Amino acid sequence: MYKKMIPLAFLGLFLAACAGEAETTTTSTSSESAVQTETAADPYAHLKAPELPKKEAGPKVEHEVVGKHYAMAYASTFESYYFFDDGRFMYTINSDYIPSVMTGEWSAQGNKISFKPDAHYYGKPNGPIIPPCGSSCTYADYIMEMKSYSRAIDPIDIKEGQGEELPFEVYEHGLKSSDIHTFLRAKDSKRSSAEVSNRPLQPSELKNKSLEELRLMRNEVFAAYSYKFKDKALAAHFKAQGFKSHSSDVTAFLSPLEKDNIALIKQVETIKKEQTKH
Repeated sequence: MYKKMIPLAFLGLFLAACAGEAETTTTSTSSESAVQTETAADPYAHLKAPELPKKEAGPKVEHEVVGKHYAMAYASTFESYYFFDDGRFMYTINSDYIPSVMTGEWSAQGNKISFKPDAHYYGKPNGPIIPPCGSSCTYADYIMEMKSYSRAIDPIDIKEGQGEELPFEVYEHGLKSSDIHTFLRAKDSKRSSAEVSNRPLQPSELKNKSLEELRLMRNEVFAAYSYKFKDKALAAHFKAQGFKSHSSDVTAFLSPLEKDNIALIKQVETIKKEQTKH
């Protein structure tokens, strides 16, 4: 009788061991499932904020032109020079809402300022002339472009012709940065989402916004560069905010940060649209 009971005892132990393995396996699977469910519950978890390139700050330039805007008018031509303490300058010709801005490095020998341009941002006419057209014409539409620029800009003498013959009107320009994109947006003061241009956006601050909020946030960048919206609702909205509209293409003016932030906003929009389908 004992001989018959021993195998049965071993059988009981074997079944108990199997039951333990099954419970462990089930627990493990359950734990993995919880992790997967948690990840699926946050479809924004894989999104990352843009990274800013690291820039080493160079020595500050000290000269009386730093922070100044030198403007000169003759005949129908208006020239303006903006100087920054990082050795960068911006030079505009007849610039109102139609940009023609050159940027590069400047150097000084006493009162004489020399220029080494490296880029030209401008509006290329892309439509009929708006009359009247004299020595300076405006057009119904522009395509904004940027190209490398190495042609010389004539040096200036800031003290040439003292008293009433001084050719320059001098102002404090008040610009905090020589960033060309900031300069091209400088006249737009009614932005409600300026952070898209100023800092990397975080996915966490975007995921709770509505699709309409994200759409306006993304398109406000284009409005800041005077984009002509084809969508009537967007055109009306940004016109009411005081934005001008002169260009059917402003892509070349967008900064790398703005492009990255816009791409992130569009990713969030895509996720939200997918969520509305379910």
